[in-house]
Amino acid sequence: MKRYLFFFLFFCFVVIGFSQNTSKVDFVIKNLGINVDGHFNSCSITTKFNETNSQLESISGSITVSSIETGIENRDEHLLEEDYFNSEKHKQIILKSESVTKISATEYSVKANLTIKGITKAININVNVENIDGSNKTSSSFEINRKDFKVGGSSFVMSNTVKINIIYYQKL
Repeated sequence: MKRYLFFFLFFCFVVIGFSQNTSKVDFVIKNLGINVDGHFNSCSITTKFNETNSQLESISGSITVSSIETGIENRDEHLLEEDYFNSEKHKQIILKSESVTKISATEYSVKANLTIKGITKAININVNVENIDGSNKTSSSFEINRKDFKVGGSSFVMSNTVKINIIYYQKL
């Protein structure tokens, strides 16, 4: 019995340890004055670092639109329709850096192109890079205007501002 308890506890610690280093793309938007949050379950992020000085040189990412999850299945299905993400026609959200400027030991300013629904806009984001337990943790929090990408149309109850939080772990 003690052996089973030991393995169960060991399994729990392993799962907790791995779950802390999970890459993710989360978002928050106000609807009727209430924060509605969600995330995308499928994303691919690539970072390139200079081999000599370990500085961030580029970052790019791709999100599978159909992997959106807000906790309400009917809402998720509605967000995939033409007036929001139009996932039948636009399957991916793409971010690709154009330039990276080092601000401090861990912070970079990134000029990037963001493509949503086939519309590409230049954005500026700050990116932080930390070395944690043998991995580079790359993170960024920024805001976009959903109307710039024709997501959701006009609405008096839904905010135009979408807050985005990205965390990516890359083993060294």
